[in-house]
Amino acid sequence: MNAPAFTTNPRRIARLQHNYDEGAQREKISAAEREQMDKQLLVLEPEHVSALFDSVKALQKMKSNAVESA
Repeated sequence: MNAPAFTTNPRRIARLQHNYDEGAQREKISAAEREQMDKQLLVLEPEHVSALFDSVKALQKMKSNAVESA
């Protein structure tokens, strides 16, 4: 990885290096294997999606109530 030109924060540089290293490791895996890994990680059940939407609705309701009471 080239030295970052936009930050001097050591924690940020370490995180950038880690992300770069992880990406380099991932590129060593065959495309078919990476695709299979992605499919396994990105599976959502309908119940999970419903729970997510319910959470969003509750947060939106809380936010609108806070705005109305302000």
